Amino acid sequence: MARQAWSEEEEDTLLTNRTSLVDLRVWRTDNGGFHPSYLGVLKHEMQVLFPQACINEIHIEGRIKKWKSDYHKLDAMLRRPEFGWNRNENKLLVENEVWNAFVQDHQHLRHFRDR
Repeated sequence: MARQAWSEEEEDTLLTNRTSLVDLRVWRTDNGGFHPSYLGVLKHEMQVLFPQACINEIHIEGRIKKWKSDYHKLDAMLRRPEFGWNRNENKLLVENEVWNAFVQDHQHLRHFRDR
């Protein structure tokens, strides 16, 4: 069930709604994960706000997996001393020469700086 790219508004809303479920703690299991039914709650909330988007549980789960994957990649980059983070603009900070050398070996991470 492939879906078109997420709009910024859809993604922001999903993140806000997921964060609110984390804050409620009722959706957390004893081992720290989420109860499986949380995806249905998020799907319902997204369908109410974006009825034309046809967002299902599989789309939500895929977006969350992408966020986790991106987070781990970015975290690994930021552990390197030559990389930094601009909190005001939410952007990766790195000198052009360092970045160009880095992406020679990590082409799959090039999109992190192009954003």
